Amino acid sequence: MHLAKQRLRLAETFRNLFYTPIYVAVGGGFLYREGLDVLLETAPAGRPAIDLLKSGAADILQTGISRSLMDLDDGNEDAPLHIAEINSRDGFFLVSRRPVEGWRWTDIEGARLIPVGFTPVPWTSLRAALLARGVDLSKVTLIQGLSAEDALDRFRAGDADYIHMPNPQAQQLVEDGAGQVAAALGPELGHICYSSFAVTPRYLEGNAETLQRFTRGFYRAQQWLAASEPATVAETVAGFFPGVAHTVLERSIERYAAQETWALDPLIREDAFVAMRDVLVEGGVVRGRHTYERLVRPELALEAMGRGAAHD
Repeated sequence: MHLAKQRLRLAETFRNLFYTPIYVAVGGGFLYREGLDVLLETAPAGRPAIDLLKSGAADILQTGISRSLMDLDDGNEDAPLHIAEINSRDGFFLVSRRPVEGWRWTDIEGARLIPVGFTPVPWTSLRAALLARGVDLSKVTLIQGLSAEDALDRFRAGDADYIHMPNPQAQQLVEDGAGQVAAALGPELGHICYSSFAVTPRYLEGNAETLQRFTRGFYRAQQWLAASEPATVAETVAGFFPGVAHTVLERSIERYAAQETWALDPLIREDAFVAMRDVLVEGGVVRGRHTYERLVRPELALEAMGRGAAHD
């Protein structure tokens, strides 16, 4: 006799291969085998994904710690809590219209750049990398506030010299001969808690067993992803990217794997939390240096991993 699966509403901010672990967990059946029937929704354009969580339209949200930190800055004590890490590095790329042989970071001075415009965090990370590489930001012309689709259209039309995108969008530009990858942000910034799963305090309090099953299934998906070839992963997630060629998916996944983009386990570590928080503070997105203990609940990840209470 098969027991009925429990419906779980999972929301993501933006469909791209940076979030491959999510698509593996859902499409690979890892969450289903934990008794969860997951409905995955992408936040509508123009609506903050965090609204889906706070309104009760989603049970779990793929997001970043920035939204919770901003909530605390605003005095909201019910800020979403983070239970599992998805990405442990930045997954965005700087794509150039011109050949990149011999390229240097300071080459971006005097150029037109389209940064990610629909959320502040990717630009904040890129800004940190540019400053670390000695780029004078006053010499860079930013074309801001565009949706992903409009940004790609403007870049293809020749309105910018550089664009800031994740995969498969960046890889698709390369495949089409429209650009070349000048730099990857992941290696520049190192290990940071870039993306994670968040829930409201109320949902966590009332659904601990469901969230434990979710975290356990996600950890198994992470293990499978780390052990699988890019071609196999591409086959598993292809259904989430209709119209994207298998070669684009495979090359995108290969690059992400080589950069150690995806967390190997669900545990959000304090050093990675602090590193991401400090990038956000220094970039002006967040004011307070709120603590790891205030926003992270590592217990579910530790239980899924079969470990004790340590989180360093």
